[in-house]
Amino acid sequence: MPEARPAAPRSAVVAVFFALGATAGVWAARIPAIKAGLHLSPGTLGLVLLGPAIGSVLAMPATGAVLAVVPPRRVVQLGVLAIAVLQPLTTFAGSAFQLFAVLVGWGAGIGVVDVAMNIEAAAVQEHLGRTAMSGFHAAYSVGGLAGAGSGAIAAAAAMSDRANFVLGAIVILAAGAGAAQLFASTPGHRTGRPGSGDDRPASRWPAWSWTLACLAFVAFGSFLAEGAASDWSAVYLHTSLGASAGVAAVGYTVFSLAMVGGRLAGDRLTDRLGPALLVRASAGVASVGFLGALLAGRVAAGLVGFGLLGAGLSVVVPTVFSSAARLGLPGPNLAAVTSTGYLGMLVGPALIGGLAEAVGLPAALGTLVAITGITSLLGGAVGARTASVPDPMTPAGVIGSGN
Repeated sequence: MPEARPAAPRSAVVAVFFALGATAGVWAARIPAIKAGLHLSPGTLGLVLLGPAIGSVLAMPATGAVLAVVPPRRVVQLGVLAIAVLQPLTTFAGSAFQLFAVLVGWGAGIGVVDVAMNIEAAAVQEHLGRTAMSGFHAAYSVGGLAGAGSGAIAAAAAMSDRANFVLGAIVILAAGAGAAQLFASTPGHRTGRPGSGDDRPASRWPAWSWTLACLAFVAFGSFLAEGAASDWSAVYLHTSLGASAGVAAVGYTVFSLAMVGGRLAGDRLTDRLGPALLVRASAGVASVGFLGALLAGRVAAGLVGFGLLGAGLSVVVPTVFSSAARLGLPGPNLAAVTSTGYLGMLVGPALIGGLAEAVGLPAALGTLVAITGITSLLGGAVGARTASVPDPMTPAGVIGSGN
């Protein structure tokens, strides 16, 4: 059987990243409609919105174990099916508890797809012999912006959230599941090189080491900062700096666009500077830039600060995920790092809120300066690599091999 061409699985990975980002973007745009439909208070809505992150964190470690024996394309297809079914079901929830339960399941589907698509992305990157992970994550960010934009248009056109979600489900099921069929990597179920005689089953759980722990911490901090920027940028600009509501809302847009731009350039920068130097430099830019914005205390400086924070964080997670996948047990190790990262997104907004009550929001946001500074110090961890592992896209792993 002929070997799968790298272009096919690469394009398929881009499509799945984009589709998952678009799904999250559509959901974010229609949250006001969900809130109004159930008459949720802001506090109750905040608790309900913990559901997706909780579901993802719970599902990711198990997904890593499954990927030791099941190819990523099957795992992605299962996760996409769960997402497509459960997102429209949110509109049938009759109470906050029912909505929370559905969102936990929906978040679990997102977690399943997230781990599996990153495993495939790492395999494609290894097969290409050059950095590609940042570009894949850029596709997710672009998908998020596209999904949020389409959701806003649907809302402006008075389309119901249910119709919007059903249409989105059809798109992600067709695009995501169809694209995943072109994935070419095999499950990481062997420990030895082909022909080495080592046929022991690989562990389904992560092999914790100092390097993996550092990568997990960096992912935790990066996701924490991203979640804090999402939930607190507008509040900070409006209440602390006196920006109008319209200008304050631009803060997260600036952050997101800077992240997209950084990720689009990230692969070339990684190949030119090396992963460790790039993470150290980009996290340093995020830390120093955001600190300067907090000290300046002006609206324009705040917008620039969130832009530098987004640009600085943009390459960190893709580089960390690539490094985790190279540590010998791609599925379990990447699942451990990813789930730890999502835990940071779960904890971040609440942590900033609690600190803001005690010391004020500007000082609380100083936590992001500290976290990005520590990330810069730990940047060397992304350059670590164990002995080579079998190429997951060898002829045995081409499409149609029976896995």
